[in-house]
Amino acid sequence: MLERIAGGEANRHPGEPSLWEVLSMLVMMFVLHLLAVCRVSNFWDAADWLDNASYIEIARTIRQGHPAGGWFPHHFWGFPYAIAAVSKLLGIRELTAIVVISMLGSLAVCVLVHRLYGGWVAAVFIFINYQWIEISVEGGSEPLFICLLCASFLAARSNRWELAALLAALGTTVRPVGVLALLSLAAVLAWRKNWRQLAATALIGLGIGILYVVPIWIHYGSPFASLIQYQRDLGTRGWPLTYPFHTLATSYWEFVHLESIHWYTFANFAFCVALALVGTAAMWLLRTCEEFPLYPTETLFASLYTLFLISYNYPYIAGHFPRYLLPVVPILLYSLRDWIPRVRPLLWAGAVLSALLSAAARVGFENLIRF
Repeated sequence: MLERIAGGEANRHPGEPSLWEVLSMLVMMFVLHLLAVCRVSNFWDAADWLDNASYIEIARTIRQGHPAGGWFPHHFWGFPYAIAAVSKLLGIRELTAIVVISMLGSLAVCVLVHRLYGGWVAAVFIFINYQWIEISVEGGSEPLFICLLCASFLAARSNRWELAALLAALGTTVRPVGVLALLSLAAVLAWRKNWRQLAATALIGLGIGILYVVPIWIHYGSPFASLIQYQRDLGTRGWPLTYPFHTLATSYWEFVHLESIHWYTFANFAFCVALALVGTAAMWLLRTCEEFPLYPTETLFASLYTLFLISYNYPYIAGHFPRYLLPVVPILLYSLRDWIPRVRPLLWAGAVLSALLSAAARVGFENLIRF
């Protein structure tokens, strides 16, 4: 029974891509991306991007037991804890640890998505947004966060609510939006009137939260230091949410007028916005999907997360929207799985194109064409 529930569509469509085929596709994309990037620039220069410097600063604070510099990075500490642990255990520098965790996390996500939603969804997920390969190879917190998120959903499907709450709480220490997964678990348990499991879930979330804020409180004098720093990145009033599409539309007009924007970056943004809206609508309107009522936690989380994302009061949300959407892309694709072309050559062609676009985003499309 558990195998049938956890396997999802994989058990009903034996002709779809196997796990090994999807993993082979992902490894191929890693290799192609690395070859393209390394022929143009130094890989470690490319890996020093996004928030990696901030995560390294926090990881050094964790290892040294005191702030490593004069500035306080606002990112959550879950990913830096993993960086510090891997760096210490393997005797490697922090940036190398980021790449190791991200690549292994990406492979784990591939396995979990295949198990949760089947081979077609897993195959499309790894290439539909080329930023997934960027983050998986150059490093970022998303692979670890999505790994914990998918593992939590898998545990919830088999009614292991305490484990699901623990994984979701750990995910919240990596990305604060993980709290929406905890709220989704609590809402499902409350709807089922499972008060004992609901109390256990709340206690687990509260316990992880206390353990998380204590070191920050000790180092920086406030348990809410990270949230205060996050607030400074928001709008003029510092509110995390606004009217749906308000900041997204404002940020969009500034985004499209940037001279450095590439056509594939704009296309990726437009596609991800469409995927978020159509996929979320499909979860609630296409009631012929018999499988989705079985997974209310995932449906609720994806809906809350998408609503949060289109209402997020971050001035640069348009430029980061495809990356921020990644945690719910597997669920959105699953709601639209009947429209996924069942053509393997098309999947592999898409994987190659996505790997090349991810490399172009790192080293420039002109350099890639010249290569």
